[in-house]
Amino acid sequence: MYYTIEGKRFLCILYVAGLLLGSVFINLSIQMNLFRTTDFLGFVEYIQSLKGLDTSAFFSYVCLVRFRQLLIFFVCLFIFSPYVVFCVLDFLVSVLMGFFISTLVLYYGWPGMIKGIGFLIPHYIFYGILLCAIYIYLFQKTPLSKMYMFSTEKRFSFMKNGKIFENKIVVAGFCILMFVLGCYGEAYLNPAILKIFFH
Repeated sequence: MYYTIEGKRFLCILYVAGLLLGSVFINLSIQMNLFRTTDFLGFVEYIQSLKGLDTSAFFSYVCLVRFRQLLIFFVCLFIFSPYVVFCVLDFLVSVLMGFFISTLVLYYGWPGMIKGIGFLIPHYIFYGILLCAIYIYLFQKTPLSKMYMFSTEKRFSFMKNGKIFENKIVVAGFCILMFVLGCYGEAYLNPAILKIFFH
């Protein structure tokens, strides 16, 4: 199932279901007065804390937090079924994303959905590539090297020599690069983007 289109489609369906569940839960909770919108506005304090931020110290903090999360993720991959771990991670991230986007929409209106993008770029792009690379390496039937092979005979022939993209060290190096770029984007680039989105 992991290698088939159905396996990937299930992850997509799970993500959409998590978004809907998170959004519905937040809206119903607020309408039933279980929560208030202000209970979920920690991002306001976060934006205010970006003023005069020590970016080097923040970068170290981001690296430490993300490394812990990545370590827990890899430990779970060894303890449980990797596909189950990806399903659980996919669902949890989507539910939290539903919480977050719904809170921004309730607070700012529909422009809040656009503002929410500011919290995700550019670091979530690199983190997403990292998780996709791990998924492909674990579950893809075709070797990673075939993803980079072109049908032409003459061009890019150096990529067909050897199995460099099947090498665990190369894949690990690529994942480390994406992790570092994600942390760098979160610590240095994202605060500047948030200042533009939230003035």
